[in-house]
Amino acid sequence: MRETVVEVSGSRWQIHKMTPLDGSYIWQRLMNAVYKAQDDHPVKESEAGSERRAEEAVAKATPEERLRTLCGIAFLQLSREDMGFAQRAAMLVTSHMETLAGQPEQPMPVMLTDGRWACPLLEEDPMLVTRLTVEALVFSLLPFLAESGPGRSSQAA
Repeated sequence: MRETVVEVSGSRWQIHKMTPLDGSYIWQRLMNAVYKAQDDHPVKESEAGSERRAEEAVAKATPEERLRTLCGIAFLQLSREDMGFAQRAAMLVTSHMETLAGQPEQPMPVMLTDGRWACPLLEEDPMLVTRLTVEALVFSLLPFLAESGPGRSSQAA
């Protein structure tokens, strides 16, 4: 599936897959940020029980839920440049579904290739931009998590 439609903040948004080059770079930056967060905040022996419960919760979570959690952790560690790259790549594959003059819904780009906003809804709403960034990352990067990543073995048993 090369595209999907999601509903976020009462609007419908079409999301296409990112290019392999952008997606793989963002995946590497996210994983680096997650591992950096783990190094910066090692689990103390007194927290071992809560870590075990957290690992059990991760094991029960769907891949989509796990990827959303990874994004939340990684976003706190990413540099401004890496976060900007991820957001721009996400916005370039996202379109706002609009109905114009009684015509069927049409996808309208939210960002121009030069980085200017094409969708007024996003110009002043950083929370919406972040939510759509996560949706685009989940859609494009889910295959990485299904094959390998935190909580998964890359070798067949």
